[in-house]
Amino acid sequence: MSSVYRLIRAIQVVSFANRLLYYVRRLPWIGPRVPESLYARSGWKRAASWAAIVLELIWAVANKLIYVGLCVVLPAFWLRDAGHAADPLLSSLAILLPLSFFTACIWNARALEPRRDKFVAVKLMRIPGELYMKATLTYRYVFFFLSFLIALVLLLPFVGGSMLGGALLALSIVLWRLAAEYGHLLLFERTGIVLIKKNGIVWASILLGLALAYGPLLLGMEPDLRQLASPGGAAVVAVIGAAAAWRLARYPRYREAVEAATRRDDPLLDLGRMMAEAKKADVAVKKGDLDGSAAAGGGRAPGSSGYAYLNALFFARHRRLVRRPLWIRLAIVAGAGAAGCAVLAVLRPDPGSWNPASLAVYLPFGLYLLSAGERICRALFYNCDMPLMRYSFYRAAAPEHFRHRLVRLAGMNLLTGAAAAAALTAAAAVAGAALPLAELLLVWAVVLSLALLFSVHHLALYYLLQPYTTEMDAKNPLFHVVNMALSASCWLVLLLRPELPALAAGSALVLALYAAAALLLVRRFGPRTFRIK
Repeated sequence: MSSVYRLIRAIQVVSFANRLLYYVRRLPWIGPRVPESLYARSGWKRAASWAAIVLELIWAVANKLIYVGLCVVLPAFWLRDAGHAADPLLSSLAILLPLSFFTACIWNARALEPRRDKFVAVKLMRIPGELYMKATLTYRYVFFFLSFLIALVLLLPFVGGSMLGGALLALSIVLWRLAAEYGHLLLFERTGIVLIKKNGIVWASILLGLALAYGPLLLGMEPDLRQLASPGGAAVVAVIGAAAAWRLARYPRYREAVEAATRRDDPLLDLGRMMAEAKKADVAVKKGDLDGSAAAGGGRAPGSSGYAYLNALFFARHRRLVRRPLWIRLAIVAGAGAAGCAVLAVLRPDPGSWNPASLAVYLPFGLYLLSAGERICRALFYNCDMPLMRYSFYRAAAPEHFRHRLVRLAGMNLLTGAAAAAALTAAAAVAGAALPLAELLLVWAVVLSLALLFSVHHLALYYLLQPYTTEMDAKNPLFHVVNMALSASCWLVLLLRPELPALAAGSALVLALYAAAALLLVRRFGPRTFRIK
């Protein structure tokens, strides 16, 4: 069984490694130094597959620590401090058990989950479905138990529990989830229903689980669920879970279950294809998108020439397509600002108890989410660049149309940023908070610097890495790595919580360095990297 699991992991790692090599070999400076023979060297890929198993365990532990810490322990302390509940231990159990015993049993079951690696292993690599299911379920729940055990043993004592109670609770959760896996298979065997594919039921269970976890506590009720974490409760669940594990080990119809989960035409099997089709539909020109621009001047761009004319023509003709994400973001900012002002007007906090400048550390992540850069780049690729990238004269002019587009994109993101800064200013005025002019100017400086930074970021990645294929699928791993690095930097600001002057100076400095580097790199490498995949 362990050899089957290692083979499954090796397939996943080799597929990812080959794709990563493909894109690394196309990078300037680095690419020519990476030999093509690296594809055929299996030693490092075998070592990487072992490393992937270790990293999987580390990530499982980190994932459970984050889940228990952020979703269970911290809310329990907040409920105690807010006066909604008296005992953090009871609150923690009242939150954890509905989420892990009810909701997760429906949406996070693996026996009938459509997965691409399941399709590759069973359909293409001809691994027997029974061996695949037994190997993946065994290792899934071994890792699941170890990660939950570490998380609960470490964190449950903080709310007044014991390490033994944490271990018993981890065992109960894992065994109950095994019983749920068998329940999914039994339901499929009796009715042919694959419950995890019923999106309505899945989302209803998630919403109901959240309501059961947090609703009673917010209403002042504190259910006592300690019996489920006691030795007696754990023994009852252990009997049920052991019976389910015995039935899973001897289940005779894994082949039919795998067939149901790996149908080739199932859109859930290839999320990449499904998302690519959704992205293509999102940026495709619809029938009404050109009508308004035709009425307002025929989509012409007078007073410009060359690539400035081409880009002005694109933005004029695709006015609705381009402006739609801007209007949506402005509506979100306006709605959030209005709701915040209404809450502050009702609560009327003391003038010295709340300072809008304290929210500045949330601005990097918020503006990163509000940036329209990635969507505009996809619209440019699908409606303008995809056919033109085949011509060398168009690729050679990449630095020129990069600058024209940067001005357009920066204008859109600056407008969104200005709306966010105005919402903060209005909230400060409604709350009666003392916000000196110097601090107000620094808040606006942070917002506008970040809006420009994210404009440069998205457009520079589009020109330097060009991640999109003709199917609108972003397969370049480096594109995702750089985006994740920037997102992690935004989270780092939340953790470090720098003072407002330091945040403003840092934002301006990063913007200057990033913009200078982007202009230089696009000028140097853009004609080679801005091409069709």
